[in-house]
Amino acid sequence: MSTNKTSKVMTHRELCQIGASWLLNQSSCHFRCQYVCVEIVTIANEKPDVFGLMGGANTILLEVKVNRSDFLADLKKSHRKTGRGIGSERYYLCPDGIIKEKELPENWGLLYYRDSDVTIIKQAKPQEKDSKSEMEIMYSLIRRIIPRRQVLDFRKTSENSE
Repeated sequence: MSTNKTSKVMTHRELCQIGASWLLNQSSCHFRCQYVCVEIVTIANEKPDVFGLMGGANTILLEVKVNRSDFLADLKKSHRKTGRGIGSERYYLCPDGIIKEKELPENWGLLYYRDSDVTIIKQAKPQEKDSKSEMEIMYSLIRRIIPRRQVLDFRKTSENSE
């Protein structure tokens, strides 16, 4: 565990929830997400800490790290080495100073949590994403909301409007 400037011990779960709230409540349309998932586990190759769905095919991954050893271990994951992970934009979110900008994988951004706020240290660049894994995550979300197989008919007509 690491501490932020207010000396409060920050847990991984707490920082995930802070990141999710930050994505959901952004005033900037660049970061604002319509739907945000926290620590969703699916059959996808990657288990995102925070995964935000924006308009179109844009997605944001927040990989949360509360200590340095977790960050160094994350860099060894196969999808980090190949650059073929989820999120059209990818960020590390950590307490202030855990990760240095020069240590980031190519095109990744960096967010610090300090003084009860999320601060953009480095803007991520859009990158190619693992669309299959993202579809697995979205399929899992639908299955959790609508648990049984069915036709979802969204067109209202006079026949089915009642």
